[in-house]
Amino acid sequence: MVSIIIPTFNYAHYLANTLNSICNQTYTDWECIIIDDGSSDNTKEVVEQFVIKDNRFKFVVQSNQGVSIARNNGLKLAIGEFIQFLDGDDLLQPNKLLSQLTVFENNKNVDVVYNDVRFFDDENTTVLKTSLKGNKDENWLPKISSKGAIVVGLFSSINFMVINAPLIKKTVFEKVGFFNVDMKALEDWDFWMRCALNDCFFQYNDSPNSFALVRVHDGSLSTIKPLMNKGHFLFLKNALLHKKTTINNRLILFVKYVELFWDSVFSKGYISFSSIGLTLLSIILFPFFLIIKLVRLIK
Repeated sequence: MVSIIIPTFNYAHYLANTLNSICNQTYTDWECIIIDDGSSDNTKEVVEQFVIKDNRFKFVVQSNQGVSIARNNGLKLAIGEFIQFLDGDDLLQPNKLLSQLTVFENNKNVDVVYNDVRFFDDENTTVLKTSLKGNKDENWLPKISSKGAIVVGLFSSINFMVINAPLIKKTVFEKVGFFNVDMKALEDWDFWMRCALNDCFFQYNDSPNSFALVRVHDGSLSTIKPLMNKGHFLFLKNALLHKKTTINNRLILFVKYVELFWDSVFSKGYISFSSIGLTLLSIILFPFFLIIKLVRLIK
């Protein structure tokens, strides 16, 4: 069984489409746990229509505590062998779950199977884009099947998985832990990195009709730069201090930290006063950072 966990906050106007994308899955042995994170709209009425028709849907209400706590509460209730996360405004293509479960059946050592992602504008699900950067068709997603240093190195540079792209063995959470409740953004990146540092095997799956679909709209958390910067700082700090992070990856992460720090200064975004030592070190070592950037450009 697959447990699908959907945290939602004031997304009633999107939620029916999201839940219908679950109903349309070619794989049918699933449960869907919707965690209402203290919504003030008609989320309850929308969800109840699905609960009445299909007992695979379960509805839980909590006070507004954030997406990490909502997902963690969903994990505590999940009874499936596999976990699928899905935000209340996003979608899954019909063959996603079945195609990923097939990969698991054929590869017993795999912990995480991730599919490609496509982005769509607020109310237009027919025009799918590979990138958020306008109409530019960027093939930015690393398509790897590996574990260890290769995956850690990639996550040190980029968050290459949106939250609804992977299907995850539930046993992974026993080894890695749940989402960091102190992070209000990019908590997924922090979790993927911990998976990589704990030698979880990531498998890319390119089956047709199995994309993770992400809705782009003004209410998305990803559009709030100060919040995203704060999450990015916390991710880098956690990864830098993790006992399994190698010296090489610490250098990569530190360069990212310096780059983000100065970007935040010049754009008047968030500056991490909780990491004063790293911030001061960033200022002192800024000339060396420029040299590193120059070497990277030459290469």
